[in-house]
Amino acid sequence: MMKYNYLTLLTELQRTLDLLSSSPTCSIVFNSKAEIIEMNKPASDLLKIKNIDDYKNRKMSLDVDSEFYKIIGNLMNGSIVCDERFKFKCVDNSIVYVNLNASLYCKLKDVFIFQFNEIISPELIESSENCFNYN
Repeated sequence: MMKYNYLTLLTELQRTLDLLSSSPTCSIVFNSKAEIIEMNKPASDLLKIKNIDDYKNRKMSLDVDSEFYKIIGNLMNGSIVCDERFKFKCVDNSIVYVNLNASLYCKLKDVFIFQFNEIISPELIESSENCFNYN
């Protein structure tokens, strides 16, 4: 007799969260109110969040602007976000620009996965290249 291992949607979500937590790519799982469900260490480091559990347990949300809610609306309508420039406000009120990929998580209508990496400004790249120009 063959046994099947049935996974519930919540079990599948937990496995996804476990994978994201060990990913080297900055990853945050949000709900539509910008409350953090899960965040990995690279994302918390970039956003200067010292205690991820404090954010999750107190259902704290990141300081986001209207662009965040526009993206959430698009995701709820079935779109995905690929390589879009986005800005996050860090805990210390500094701004970080990222290259964002985002999607709705499976069939859950209120869970969104944001994965991103920091965009280094062209001015910074040019100034560092000038530092190493020996001509």
